[in-house]
Formats: sequence, structure tokens, C-alpha cells
Amino acid sequence: MQFNKETISLLIRTIKNYGWMDLPSYGTSMYPFIQKGNVCRFTAFNSKDVRKGDILLYYTNCGQLIAHRFIRVNNRNGKLTFELKGDTNLCHDEPIFQEQIIGKLVKIHRNKKLIYMDDFSAIIWSYIITSVPITSKLLKTYLSCKEHLKTGSGISV
Repeated sequence: MQFNKETISLLIRTIKNYGWMDLPSYGTSMYPFIQKGNVCRFTAFNSKDVRKGDILLYYTNCGQLIAHRFIRVNNRNGKLTFELKGDTNLCHDEPIFQEQIIGKLVKIHRNKKLIYMDDFSAIIWSYIITSVPITSKLLKTYLSCKEHLKTGSGISV
């Protein structure tokens, strides 16, 4: 889903003014940790508090909002860039600048249940997904098979 600059600016001001913002999820790149329709709460981003596996909300140059896991920070010609990746994506996202980061995920509301990012299960999942690369391939294959069964189309792996 793409947003114009005014909408992105509104989202940034909302987090800045209220300290948090809730957004519904709509993709499968973070499956199964974040599922379609989950409501995700983001708080203001502080680069000093970010650690590997945190889920950051950012916007792309074309106005797309994405929430993916932080992998590492790099120094690119004297400017910091952040490397992120979706749990079911096989490749990392294009590096982004700190100015593109809107917030950090703190909890997920799924079916009347709250999942906090500092819960033991969330920490373990974050460790697995960032440390065992084959996990993303397995998740991608699972989603492809699931889609095949639903639509009756061919499987792509």
C-alpha cells in the first residue's frame, strides 16, 4: 500500500505527539509472526535502543509503508544506513536512512491476544529468524504451497 508525503508526515507527527500509533497489517512478509489483520503498535524510533531482530516501520522512496526486522547498521559514505528484512523474504530490503524510519514495533494485537516484543517467545522467534537463514526459505515455501492449495495454481519456490 502506498501513501503520499502528507499521509506519511501525519503518521510521523502522530507518533511524535502521542508516543505511539496502531496500524493494521496487510502483507505476508512477516508471517507467521505478524499476520494479515493483526494490529501493530509502534512507538517512536530511537537509534540508540535498536537491536538486531527489532521490527521497524519505515517508508520507501515511493511511499510504501513496511515493517521489517532490523539486521544491521552500515556506514555508507559517512551516513548511517539500516539493513532490514522480512521474515519470509529471501533477500534484504534496500538499505534505508534513519530519516525513513517511523517507529519500532512494541506489541501485536491478534485475536484478542497481545504479543509483546519483549515476550520470551517473541525474542526466541527473532533470534531464530535472524540466525537461521533457511527458516525464511521454509516459510516462503509454506506460503507458496498454502496459496497453491487455495487457488489451485502452480507452486513456485
